[in-house]
Amino acid sequence: MPLLSRLRDLAGKQPSTGRPALPDQQRITTKSHETVVRALRDANRKLSEENERLRNELAVAVGQLRDLRRGIPAQGE
Repeated sequence: MPLLSRLRDLAGKQPSTGRPALPDQQRITTKSHETVVRALRDANRKLSEENERLRNELAVAVGQLRDLRRGIPAQGE
């Protein structure tokens, strides 16, 4: 089946709400959905915190490298 035909077939199966049509056995309850959303938000928050920490470490390392290239002794030596 050509790709365009498959895409049209899939689009025709979509409900009017714009959400993907799922078989009844794959649908989740609102409570389960909220649990998943909460877990994803928590994971995203943790990743954001880790990214900020790594960004700060990288900024310090780049600053130290720049100082070394300029011949300025690193702090703590």
